[in-house]
Amino acid sequence: MSFSAAFYEAFEEEELQLRKFLPSGHEYFFTWKTIQEEHKAGEPPAAPIISMRTQSRIPDSWARKLEGIITRSTGYDHIADYLSRNSAKIASAYLPDYAARAVAEHAMMLWTCLLRKLPVQSKAFGSFHRDGLTGREVKGRSIAVVGVGRIGSQIVDIAAGLKMDFVGVDVAENPGLKRIYGLRYLPLPEAIARSEIIACALPLTRLTRGMLGAHALSAAPKGAIFVNVGRGEVSPARDILELVEKGILSGAGLDVYNCEKELAAVLRDGLDPAGLEGESAAEVRALLEMKKNPSFILTPHNAFNTEESVLRKSQRTAENLGSFLRTGTFITPIIS
Repeated sequence: MSFSAAFYEAFEEEELQLRKFLPSGHEYFFTWKTIQEEHKAGEPPAAPIISMRTQSRIPDSWARKLEGIITRSTGYDHIADYLSRNSAKIASAYLPDYAARAVAEHAMMLWTCLLRKLPVQSKAFGSFHRDGLTGREVKGRSIAVVGVGRIGSQIVDIAAGLKMDFVGVDVAENPGLKRIYGLRYLPLPEAIARSEIIACALPLTRLTRGMLGAHALSAAPKGAIFVNVGRGEVSPARDILELVEKGILSGAGLDVYNCEKELAAVLRDGLDPAGLEGESAAEVRALLEMKKNPSFILTPHNAFNTEESVLRKSQRTAENLGSFLRTGTFITPIIS
């Protein structure tokens, strides 16, 4: 069978929605696996057009075999890096702004659950004791939104609705947010120093890589909470673990991870973490320690995953594919 397009990392609900909207008259390949899990070394792609999320590694050998790439994510640095590394001229697309509200609400869920010590509360149900369960209310609590783009703007909207004391950090100020919400922008060190919650919604760039590491976050008030729904590379896990162990942070909620491909291989595929080296080994070790600690809430890069956002994602993926099959161009192309 010849496939027109292959979809990797497609979980069950996503595949069901995609099949509703994909152009008819074509055959499609679907798998929940990443590319590296599905294919042995040297195998060709399942189709000339491929679509994945962020954990797949596209083999360099495919650079001359592919006609199109659609990443079903808002971030696309992994595709840009692949094209640059291989000097490849492959038409590529991404999906801007399909899940901003979903991700922002996930961030709210993380900081609220940490404020109310939900992991410890759940465990305490077995004995029905309340010792050590006293939490903190959200109203009036100070929050720094680091990265006030599409997702960060939605976090500001939520923080305003919850009557929180919020400030923003970004290289460019949004006049609309200042007008509607009275958002104040502060330099990063000042924003961290005044905030009980630090919410990261930053993209990955040369400037943001490692920006929210131990040095920056150590200025937070004692007992602050850190939430990251942006990119894991902005804030290495080993730094966050260190800050919690030292008592500078009281907890952290993470949905994105540095070295996420290696982490997924360990947790999902049973890869022995002892086989990892360098930064990957250190990051995965830190995350495995966090996994055992109720001061952390870790979710599997799932902030986007609501019925509404999966519907939008599937529609926009199908629209991009349909456009490419008809015209050879994508609606939301990656401009490299």
